Amino acid sequence: MIGIKAIPARFGGFETAVDELSRGLVKRTHYVRVYNRSGMSTWQGRDYDGVELVTLPIVRSKNLSTIVHAFLATLHVLFHPVDVVHYFTTGATLFAPIPRLFGMKVVCSVDGTDWQRGKWGRFARWYLRLSERLAVLFCHGLVADSHDVMHYYREAYGAESSFIAYGMREARSKGREWMEHFGLQSREYVLFVGRLVPENNIHLLIQAFESTRSDKKLVIVGDDPWEKEYVRLLKSTQDPRIIFTGGVYGDGYEQLQRNAYLFVLPDEVGGTHPALVEAMGFGNCVLVNDTPSNMEVIGDAGFSYRGADGADDLRVQLQMLVDNPQAVQAYRSKSGQRALTHYRWEDVVLSHVVFYQTVLNGKSLDALKNLESEHS
Repeated sequence: MIGIKAIPARFGGFETAVDELSRGLVKRTHYVRVYNRSGMSTWQGRDYDGVELVTLPIVRSKNLSTIVHAFLATLHVLFHPVDVVHYFTTGATLFAPIPRLFGMKVVCSVDGTDWQRGKWGRFARWYLRLSERLAVLFCHGLVADSHDVMHYYREAYGAESSFIAYGMREARSKGREWMEHFGLQSREYVLFVGRLVPENNIHLLIQAFESTRSDKKLVIVGDDPWEKEYVRLLKSTQDPRIIFTGGVYGDGYEQLQRNAYLFVLPDEVGGTHPALVEAMGFGNCVLVNDTPSNMEVIGDAGFSYRGADGADDLRVQLQMLVDNPQAVQAYRSKSGQRALTHYRWEDVVLSHVVFYQTVLNGKSLDALKNLESEHS
């Protein structure tokens, strides 16, 4: 597995996916190797719950870090062959033809229209568009985490992909020390989790929240080392109810998710947002921007606002939910039940097993769908 920063997961969706997926595959007696970037893992040693970790150097550059690390990992795998090389994000697939030439199967987990993200410059956008085409040309199979992303690849490239949803994590932490650290009370704050980048629209969330009439707080979990000016703008708010925690992981992350009054996701780019699935898994009532991917995730188990209206409808929906704790409580159970039904890691792991077997056997996507039906 190539393309992530590191596991154990501390950074984002693909890291969590690789963390859960790799350990789940090992439990099913598969051998798994994951390539970490130097200085980004808290784990000592090469064995992580049976997963082999290989740590390789990086270039500390927003545009080059993934490319250089993917190149080094691809070279390493040539001398330590496997059955399947799985790239995470299309930005890592520039080197996909190499293991393919050496007889290995190559697959990629795609993440929507990553090139549309505001953090990328002109060269990075060009490269990411190119890498989408390379993934379509050279990968034996693509994995999409939403039907909206599947539709994008079908319309843009005429390419079929396999839908495998993201998973939710189960709450284990019963502590409250992180709540106390940030001065929070259970069910007395609205929560956002994600990277502090413009396309996640945290500025609109802050603008909407500043206009709400409530004693509840807004807790913003996350950071981004490349968007310092945007982060500085966000933190310039004068509203004392708004709290920035920076990155919080492990028990702290679970505590903040488990005790929120409401989870809000105002993002506008990409496929399934991992923190949204996890928020539902923790039993949170959720409010999302009405993008196709977000609406697909929540179904009838959450609330949405019209993203095209900027902060206006977001403010209206926030105020409505803050004023209606009975509705919030009712949708907590609906949200949790939907996550339990559709977003279990055990199912995600099994779907990947079927996907890998299908790719190795050279079968069609129709065969994959039949195999998934047999295993469901």
